[in-house]
Amino acid sequence: QDYGRYYAFIGFGFAMSQGFVAKFLLKRFGSTDLGRSRLLLVCAFVLGGGRFLAYQTENIAFVYVLFGFIITALGVVNTIFTADTSKIADPSELGGLFGILGSVESLAGIIGPILGGSLAKIHPIRGPLSAVLILYGMVFTMVYWGYESIVGRAKLSVSSSHDKKED
Repeated sequence: QDYGRYYAFIGFGFAMSQGFVAKFLLKRFGSTDLGRSRLLLVCAFVLGGGRFLAYQTENIAFVYVLFGFIITALGVVNTIFTADTSKIADPSELGGLFGILGSVESLAGIIGPILGGSLAKIHPIRGPLSAVLILYGMVFTMVYWGYESIVGRAKLSVSSSHDKKED
């Protein structure tokens, strides 16, 4: 029963974050590449910080509150990445690109639990938590050091190549 309630909360929270919260935040803060990059940085921080704090408490209500923020941040990240990906690829290549990204996401869904289980054998909490925090730290670093410029350049490249094809 608790698992059902938890996963219902996760699913509902993710749907709401992509449907309403992400739209609001992007309209308010994400109209530029810099704004979206800053929003991604905040989300990466919330994702890592929320996971860390969730492991530090035994209060289930606090865990639900934390996961509310985590899920919202994940929905915002997913929305930004999807929107930016659709802008950096040529329209004729978009289906293949999303197919590859979907495959990588599915592969991560397979590898993640295997890696998490292996790390849990080292230490049941610190092993998986350390891996998650390192990965969110890497996301934060990559966004901080180049997401804005890479996405901006790619959009310019796609628009100029698209303009050349029309001529």
